[in-house]
Amino acid sequence: MKRNWLLYLVIFSLALNFGTIGVFAYLRYQDRQTVSGKETQGPLGLRDLWLALNLDKEQRQTLRRLAPEHRHRVAQLRREMTAKRQELFELLKGEKPDWSAIQGKIREISAQQGRLEEEVVQFLLECKKHLKPEQHAAFVSLVERRLCSPRGDGCGPMMGPRGPHGGPGWGRGPGGRPGPPPPPPDKP
Repeated sequence: MKRNWLLYLVIFSLALNFGTIGVFAYLRYQDRQTVSGKETQGPLGLRDLWLALNLDKEQRQTLRRLAPEHRHRVAQLRREMTAKRQELFELLKGEKPDWSAIQGKIREISAQQGRLEEEVVQFLLECKKHLKPEQHAAFVSLVERRLCSPRGDGCGPMMGPRGPHGGPGWGRGPGGRPGPPPPPPDKP
C-alpha cells in the first residue's frame, strides 16, 4: 500500500514537472513569435526602394550613383562616433572620472549623432529631388514607416498622446526623473 502511494506521488510529480516545462516552453515560443511578428524593419535597401516606388531606369541610375557616397559618409560618421564612445568609456573606467570631461565627451557624441541625422536627411532630400510628383507620397510613406514608431502614434518617443510607453504623460526625463509637464494650451 505504501509502495503504491509513493509510485503515484512520483508519477504525479513527473507529470507536474513536465506540464510546467511544457507551459514555459510554449510561452517562450509565443514570446518569440510576438517579437518576430512586430514591424521591426531594417534599413530600406535600394532594391526595395526601387520596387516600392516603381523607379524608371534613369532614377535608378541616379540613386545608384548617390548611394555609395552616402554609405561612405555614414560609415565614416559611425566610425567617429564609435571612437568617441570608446573615449567616453575610457573616461568612465578611470579611478575618479572628471564629470566635466564626461559631459564634454557626451556633447561630442550628441553632435556626431546630429551630423549623422543631417547626413541621412540630406540623402533623403536628394533622393526626393529625383522623384516624380506621383512618387513623392509613396516615398514619404516609406520614410515615415522606417523612421516612426510602428504603433502609428507619430515620430519620436514623445509624439503620442500617451507618452513613450503607452502611459499618460511625457515619460521620464534625464536621469529617470519625470520630464516637464506639457505646455498649457494657447488661449485664442
